[in-house]
Amino acid sequence: MPNQLAIFVSGRGSNMEAILAASANGELDAQIAVVLANDAQAKALTIAQEYGIPTVAVANQGLSRAQHESSILEALSSFKIDYIVLAGYMRILTASFLNHFRDPRGFYRVINIHPSLLPAFPGKSAYEEAFAYGVKVSGITVHLVDEQVDHGAILAQQAFPRHDDDTLETFKQRGLSVEHVLYPRVLQDICQHGIKVQTRERESVEI
Repeated sequence: MPNQLAIFVSGRGSNMEAILAASANGELDAQIAVVLANDAQAKALTIAQEYGIPTVAVANQGLSRAQHESSILEALSSFKIDYIVLAGYMRILTASFLNHFRDPRGFYRVINIHPSLLPAFPGKSAYEEAFAYGVKVSGITVHLVDEQVDHGAILAQQAFPRHDDDTLETFKQRGLSVEHVLYPRVLQDICQHGIKVQTRERESVEI
């Protein structure tokens, strides 16, 4: 049976759309069980519905983090979820929530994509910070989520250049084009071979 993925989004969800397209055309051997957003107006929900994917909106406004996460778990309770895939989800998940998806091997079955070569430029403004710093090479990281922000074990990284005539917008667009290829590719590798992480020497080791 294919792996069951729950994709979490907050906005338009361009990475979500890349994952849905990869699943639809057979490049990703996984079933998208549900797309969940913390904003009922998120454009990603409409896109997911166009693909025939079940969607859930669990708004966080007016709720404590614990209340919101409890509501998410309740919303997911009717789905069998192998992995949570964060695709532009702009909420930090607590250890209490992550523990519901702890693998016996010691990691959480929660995956994120980040627009920098971590550990450089963690946080929500990675593109802007890397561009302002003047990097000549930036990149994209797919990693496991842990209790710290943009900190978990690295699954894959791919670099891309900054051009001399780049604006912030062209820099971002080049990065997004990498994101949209890398994320489905890493998810497919997980579906075929399980979770692997990179050592500091960037070799892949299975855990």
